[in-house]
Amino acid sequence: MSVARELAKSANSLIFEDLPSDVIHQTERLVLDTLGCAIGGYESEASRVIQEVVKEFGHPEEATVFGSGLRTSCLNAALTNGAMVRYLDYNDTAFIIQGETYRSGYHPSEVIPAILALGERQHISGKDIITAINLGYDLSLAFLEGIIGPGIEKRGWNGDTRGAFIMPLVAGKILGLTEDQMQNAVGISGSCHAVFGILDTPAEEYTMTKNIRFPMMSYAGILAAMLAQKGFTGPAGMIEGNDGFVEVIMDGNYDLDKLLRFKGKFAIRETCIKSIIADFSAHGHLTATLNLAREHDIKPEEVAEVRITTSKRCAEHTGDPVKKYPKNKETADHSSYYLTAIAIIDREIGPDQFTAGKYNDPKVRELIDKVVLQGDPTLDKFRPAGISEIITKQGKKYSIRVDHPRGHARNPMTDEEVVDKFKSMASNHMSEDHMDQVIDTVFILDKLDDIGKLNRLMAFRDS
Repeated sequence: MSVARELAKSANSLIFEDLPSDVIHQTERLVLDTLGCAIGGYESEASRVIQEVVKEFGHPEEATVFGSGLRTSCLNAALTNGAMVRYLDYNDTAFIIQGETYRSGYHPSEVIPAILALGERQHISGKDIITAINLGYDLSLAFLEGIIGPGIEKRGWNGDTRGAFIMPLVAGKILGLTEDQMQNAVGISGSCHAVFGILDTPAEEYTMTKNIRFPMMSYAGILAAMLAQKGFTGPAGMIEGNDGFVEVIMDGNYDLDKLLRFKGKFAIRETCIKSIIADFSAHGHLTATLNLAREHDIKPEEVAEVRITTSKRCAEHTGDPVKKYPKNKETADHSSYYLTAIAIIDREIGPDQFTAGKYNDPKVRELIDKVVLQGDPTLDKFRPAGISEIITKQGKKYSIRVDHPRGHARNPMTDEEVVDKFKSMASNHMSEDHMDQVIDTVFILDKLDDIGKLNRLMAFRDS
């Protein structure tokens, strides 16, 4: 039996009744968080361009584009909504512990826009949506856990490549595919799609394409499942076979057993909900800087130097020279220099902190030049831990270390905080009553008979 077929068998056997009550509730929290992030990304240039193109397609009206309410194919809705969710870099994240080192788990919530879009096409229930989301989360983390040695990004690829392998299985479950059809779907999608590391690497400025890494894989996975449903075939051994994923991309360094044992892990329990907009590896030192600036009322003009100590990975990923003076949102949310300066100046790091005016503000640039960033390998096993030390011109020194910033699985947000985060992004577009309708619907997701009811609530402008 191929790996893809074994995964398909486990995927098809997962049922809603397998999910503990806390997992169901956490899923609802993350759906709300993801929808909020989508609204936060609605007015982005990336969203505007994709919607313009989608409108030209004239595809069947089977799913809803968030915000505009545009009706289009589930493929187009998965791509468009997925790009909105990813734009702010505010959606959830996860981590994998291997030995004493934390490894990035990317953003597992990126499975949600595609599941909602395909679910709307199929008119499936909230219970089935929750089940599919947990399947996506567990497959997502297990796929990355299987990596042995250097992470996939150290091999020149991006971890969102996993979407080409896991989304055919998730889509296949929603579509009711057989194990044989799901195996073909994995072969079709996996053999034709991968994400290059250039989209998320040091020494390269980020572009809008960062926002569609996973959404493009979701598009491919859904399309592959639809093709397989009609009898189209793909290589059965796409994962483990000759010149397949393990051999070519991973150079044979992959533990298939960890991938195959995905079921029942409930990875969603360990997911972190972001409390600030930044690469998660920087959340420790940024939270520390925010705490110091607020507690001691530190003014930017008083600062002589800011010394940041963070993980080696964070220093490499968010501290390279290309990102020091960002020119766009995609780069700014991965610049520890810019984010540290903004934390002191604005004392918050939310959607309003990412504008062309702030990128070019002389005061921001002046403070950026006072930031000293260093990576400490001993902090890699505590990621996203970080230390911030602010030294004033008067010679005062303030320092604090933060290991578990708010939203971390060890320091989780309350339901009220998740709701507040959603409203902070939705209030620019929705009335209080409209927001409450979305919130109330999400928190009874397991009672919903057709997911389309929630998707349609996400429309707040005429298409």
